[in-house]
Amino acid sequence: MGEEDNPQIIGVPDDLCSRAGMSVTWRTGNKLCVFPHKHVNAYSGDKRSNFHPCESRVHFLRPEVNLFSPTLRKLVNESNGIFLSIRNINGTSSEEVRPALVKHSKQYRSILRACVESLQDAAEKSTDEKPLLENFLTIFYNVECVWHLTEILYVDTLPGDVVLPQLLEWVRFHFPSRELEAIKILAKKTIGAELENINYWDAVRGCALHGKLDVVRALLSLHTKADHPAFVTADNVLKTMPIYNVYGGYSVNEFTMRWKHWQMDLVSNLEYKAFMIDHNLEELMRLVVGEDKILWEFAKYAEAWYELVAAKLFYSSPCCKQAELAHHANYIAEKWPTGRNLDHVILALMEGDLHKVIQEIQYMNDNGWFAAHLTDLLFSCEKLNIIDKDQTNVTAQLHESLILDYGSTLFGHSSLWQCGASYLEHCPTQGLARLEILLQSIPLGTEARIQKLLNVARNNSMTNVVSSICKIQGIKCIRQKRLGNALAWAIKAQDGPFATYIADQFLKRYAENGELECREMLENLGAYMLTSDRLTFLGKYCEFHQMYEIGEFKEAARLLVSLIISNLTPKYFWSILLIDAIPLLEAEDVILSSEDTFILMRCIEEHGDDPKFQDKTEIFRLAAARNLARALNSEGCQAEQ
Repeated sequence: MGEEDNPQIIGVPDDLCSRAGMSVTWRTGNKLCVFPHKHVNAYSGDKRSNFHPCESRVHFLRPEVNLFSPTLRKLVNESNGIFLSIRNINGTSSEEVRPALVKHSKQYRSILRACVESLQDAAEKSTDEKPLLENFLTIFYNVECVWHLTEILYVDTLPGDVVLPQLLEWVRFHFPSRELEAIKILAKKTIGAELENINYWDAVRGCALHGKLDVVRALLSLHTKADHPAFVTADNVLKTMPIYNVYGGYSVNEFTMRWKHWQMDLVSNLEYKAFMIDHNLEELMRLVVGEDKILWEFAKYAEAWYELVAAKLFYSSPCCKQAELAHHANYIAEKWPTGRNLDHVILALMEGDLHKVIQEIQYMNDNGWFAAHLTDLLFSCEKLNIIDKDQTNVTAQLHESLILDYGSTLFGHSSLWQCGASYLEHCPTQGLARLEILLQSIPLGTEARIQKLLNVARNNSMTNVVSSICKIQGIKCIRQKRLGNALAWAIKAQDGPFATYIADQFLKRYAENGELECREMLENLGAYMLTSDRLTFLGKYCEFHQMYEIGEFKEAARLLVSLIISNLTPKYFWSILLIDAIPLLEAEDVILSSEDTFILMRCIEEHGDDPKFQDKTEIFRLAAARNLARALNSEGCQAEQ
């Protein structure tokens, strides 16, 4: 039954919503925003609201995600590893790929079985969450049951497509109660077990339905009349019954001939009333010979209709192939009330209707885990072939859609979003577009999470996402007056305009208080200073200070002149460069050449009108004139030599 058939009513505890009305809008991550809203139209009239002023609230609603429960987190993480491992399977033919896919299918079942066992343990120990855990237990027990059958019918198929051997194993594994009862009886080793244990014949019939003939023989050997010819004959019948084995050395035709001879002998014994000594024994032999009437009389000893399917095949059609399974399954299912979702899924599997299987398993309330992973496995096995009503093959679209939905669901959890990202990365059509949107919806939070977000974005070449995250963090740092961190974020984003803005903040603060912040970082920018022209200017200016402080005046002068002629200097910083040049002009040794001095003199003519430099103008001109004279004299002497 779909959820639309049983809608859930959710109350919104908001008085304003009840008085004014409310509206709903979608939000990222399958969330709904509910808020007070007075509905108006063209005829409502333009008048002041009766609800003004008021305090309004926005309520966020989202479906409950079972997978976010701590008890299911291990399942999510481990299945993600298997999903990614399937992507790495290499092979040129289906014969090479199939063994690897069988292995991965069994790994999926293994983690499902571990999940079921952990839920059982948790449910036994818990009191408050017991109903919830038992609900999870039912869901994932059914999931594992369906997965096992899917593996038998579509992944790990036997040569010749004979289904009975594995189908019997599946039934025995999922319905062990009769065999467990038989083990209790056998453990006592008491002759006359039918007198001592009222469940004796129930255990015999249940084991017979599952084809456990060795257990049936062992139980019959404990009967009071075990030495009677009727029981001896029955034991011999069960002992000699041919059991088909793919690797037994017989072809299907040879086995069928042997089996029919054995069946004719049993029919003859029944006709001659060989088992009349005990009514229960005779009924058992009639089941073994394949009588349909007795099969239905034994139905009360079965928990599900598919137990009867396995019994019918075992005693009537032991070499049944997968293509014939649908006929037998429908024959049994039509006479058995199949109202559960699990029954519909199993019948669809036996009918080979994988489209219906995928539709039905989406109602299992596992938040898409099952549909996504099972469909992915079947798609990898090339077993899916979904045709829509327009006769268009939509297999690839369906496959991607289910993975998209599951991956998007995981983005609703604070730590599972990385798993979700790995699913979206493997959706070739819409995955990266969806991933880009969802990455930007995640609250940034801690530094570790931010780095994870950036890694995912970079690995998928999402430069816009990287830039957006870094800019948000950079702006936060600016507001906290941490310019060094802000610059680091701008560099990570390779965002030129943002780096320019932050470099400007460094330069303006220096212009105001004469102190260059984060010197160590600025001195080690290296190639990162090329992120923007302004950052290049800041890096080179910091380098100028470094050279000046260690006494490398000629190198400092070279850097200063290069900054002046580079046209990178912001307008508000010209006066500072000119002031920095004065000590170099007045140095005892000639540091600035005549050409450099002419450059500085032209610079003061163009930019010396800054009010901050007015009191330094005469000093600069005098220092420049003296340096020019000394430089010309020095250069003239060098020329004569």
